[in-house]
Amino acid sequence: MKPVHSFIVSANLPERISKLKELAYNYWWCWNSDAKELFMRINKDMWDEVSHNPVSLINRTPQHKLQELAEQTDFTSFLDYVYEKYQKYLEQKTWYETLGDDNHGCIAYFSTEYGINESFPNYSGGLGVLSGDHLKSASDLGLPLIGVGLLYQQGYFRQHLTQNGWQNELYLYNDFFSMPLILMKDESGQPMILDVDLPLGKAFFQIWKLQIGKVPLYLLDTNIEQNGIIEYRDITDQLYGGTRETRIQQEIVLGIGGMRALKALGYTPDVVHINEGHAAFALIERTKQFMEKFNIDFRAAKQITKASSIFTTHTPVPAGNEVFRLDRMEAYFNNYIKSLKISKENFLALGQVGQYNPQEDFSMTVLGLRLSSYYNAVSKLHGVVARKMWHNIWSCFPVDEVPIGHITNGVHTLTWIAREFSELFDRYLTPRWRTDTDSQEVWDRIDVIPSEEIWREKQRRRVRLVLFARRYLQKKQKAFLTPDQINIINEYLNPDTLTIGFARRFATYKRALLIFRDMERLKRIFTDPARPVQMLIAGKAHPHDTAGKEVIQNIIQQVKAYGLEKHIVFLEDYDMVIARLLIKGCDVWLNTPIRPMEASGTSGMKAAINGTLNLSILDGWWDEAFDGSNGFSIGHGEEYTNQEEQDIIESGSLYNTLEQSIIPMFYDRHPVSRIPENWLNLMKNSIKTIAGRFSTTRMVKDYTNNFYIPSLKNYRKLTVDNGSKAVELKKWKDNIRAEWNSVQINEVKIIEDGDFYVGKPVRLSAVVNLGKLKPSDVIVQVYYGRINPHGELENTNYRNLELVKSEDKIHYYEGYYECPDTGQQGFTVRVLPCHELMVNPAELYLCSWAPVQ
Repeated sequence: MKPVHSFIVSANLPERISKLKELAYNYWWCWNSDAKELFMRINKDMWDEVSHNPVSLINRTPQHKLQELAEQTDFTSFLDYVYEKYQKYLEQKTWYETLGDDNHGCIAYFSTEYGINESFPNYSGGLGVLSGDHLKSASDLGLPLIGVGLLYQQGYFRQHLTQNGWQNELYLYNDFFSMPLILMKDESGQPMILDVDLPLGKAFFQIWKLQIGKVPLYLLDTNIEQNGIIEYRDITDQLYGGTRETRIQQEIVLGIGGMRALKALGYTPDVVHINEGHAAFALIERTKQFMEKFNIDFRAAKQITKASSIFTTHTPVPAGNEVFRLDRMEAYFNNYIKSLKISKENFLALGQVGQYNPQEDFSMTVLGLRLSSYYNAVSKLHGVVARKMWHNIWSCFPVDEVPIGHITNGVHTLTWIAREFSELFDRYLTPRWRTDTDSQEVWDRIDVIPSEEIWREKQRRRVRLVLFARRYLQKKQKAFLTPDQINIINEYLNPDTLTIGFARRFATYKRALLIFRDMERLKRIFTDPARPVQMLIAGKAHPHDTAGKEVIQNIIQQVKAYGLEKHIVFLEDYDMVIARLLIKGCDVWLNTPIRPMEASGTSGMKAAINGTLNLSILDGWWDEAFDGSNGFSIGHGEEYTNQEEQDIIESGSLYNTLEQSIIPMFYDRHPVSRIPENWLNLMKNSIKTIAGRFSTTRMVKDYTNNFYIPSLKNYRKLTVDNGSKAVELKKWKDNIRAEWNSVQINEVKIIEDGDFYVGKPVRLSAVVNLGKLKPSDVIVQVYYGRINPHGELENTNYRNLELVKSEDKIHYYEGYYECPDTGQQGFTVRVLPCHELMVNPAELYLCSWAPVQ
């Protein structure tokens, strides 16, 4: 039965505590321990029941209880204290303001998921949590940034495991009106309704706002009555759910709809940052908006988009990149292409590696790369992988010059640090660590903290984790177990035992089974009465990933078969609550991916700042973080072609490291203090070397300095005088492409021969035929390095040559470079397009090399 009328009912807060509402509707509270305590004081049990959702907590609190709180001096005084902190946070001068007045603008950040807090289940895992941490640090640093995403009615699935360990998925509906969400309305007070065109008609959506400190996050929702087509109403039902049709519909709403939402809200982004390929359609819509605003054609407008857009790739394997069949693209974009006034072939080529190919699918990653000028991988090693993966786009450049750099991921320290550790840091590092989170000078002081104090707080966190795990298992399994079996769970885990954590998505490449490869050996290790070990595991497999589900089932069945239930526990329905308890309470954080398939990973960073030592394959972020004194490595960064051989070798290395290093060190206690001194030294080194370097404070500053500010400046240059500079750049590029085939390097000579030694200048000349192009259109470079056994240059560098004279189409260049090393060295010469408005010379995908004789 449906109602005749509907309306929203919310709590009526007494005036004295009305500030609670403002605090509840800003997720600043979730990284402020005092604000969290404020809500817990209302009703601790209910706070946990509502998954730490302050709006739901207030709405469910009886009116008489709210009135009592308003009359309790201790509560109102604490509320005033927290509110004053909140106001100070909003008003204080920020890092971004110190960069100067010429950096004003608007940065739009697009992501398909956001992990802000467990009370807002709009995330599935690492990508979403990273996006949430990005927004939090952007708020801390004062960036003029806006988030854009989708609002999922059912979010990501809830995981339920059967008695035999098989994963089932349960989807629960989110009540948006009981969340810290504000529905955006038009001038008449009605919900703001926008639309995108899809094959069956228009898909309508409304916009909600979530406030994260100073940063607004706008989320699009298609579950509205205006969508008479049920399929379109269900577009934003589930994160990563539905069919391929659902996926392209979601990405059109996110990208095209997201840009239209910003425009309707009064924003004109100067910079757009696309976090992974799902939102790359935003770059096409952005280009279309420039066409309309400046009355210029698609390719001129594309120059503005390209020069002021950032694309971040998170996927280290080709199969993980989103692609759509061309017939599906044509079905969805046929009319849209006409509005761009370009050919179907030119449109589809935006998502293809080379020229238009009717047999090649449309790649969202390629679209992001083609319509941006700033691109990055998310760790140093991932940068190497990404440059190899996408070399075909820049095929005339060496792999190491593919212009995909890296900005290594980080974590939002205040969100993930244990309160016990934060109080220690306040006392010994000064509260400066909270604001200057990326300062190495701050973290270098970690050694002044007495080891006894760090160890005491770590022990308390382990006790909390063990007690939580027991209660959680009893709660989850009470329907299946007898009272006696429920009581036996109180014997699971030991708060004094070395505790390993493993929590992540159950994709097969992450190799959760590696530690279970030799169960007899594992059982001996874990059940040693003098030096026992225990392990907590959590994580979900994608609903369609049968192999991942089988891994979970295999673990649970092997644990039972070998009688290890008291030593190895699987916590189902992994979320941010479980994640926080694990990273804070475990002693060791295990990570066993197949190198180099982990783009970055961030859970190990969260563990490290809480004194939990990493035990990991040298992949992702750990490849650049590990220094031999801040954790443990499995192997030495080898890569294998035989998977079976790799698993045998690396599982052996894992067991050996446990038996020979980790377990002895953990249980080697000082005779008086009873603390493991060597272990504490590693804990301190881990915090010292990781906390600042792998924070999102550092990460967002890197994005700002390397990408956002240069993009802001590019935007201003190209939009001046109604985009006249963009038109100029387009015409210049057209001319370069038309004439490039005539560019030839006719002759390259060493000016002076003789003996060469390190540091000696190598002088050379080059004769270049530029055809109808001018010397100002190009740069000519010497490209030099060591010659490897295959006769190819490696460890390369380059230097510009100078024009010395011109004779019609022929131009003479000279220059030098210094021999950087001994051994067999060599060089070649190349010509690249060059224009003051281009971000980098590779963006035209053109390069002419001297012919090899």
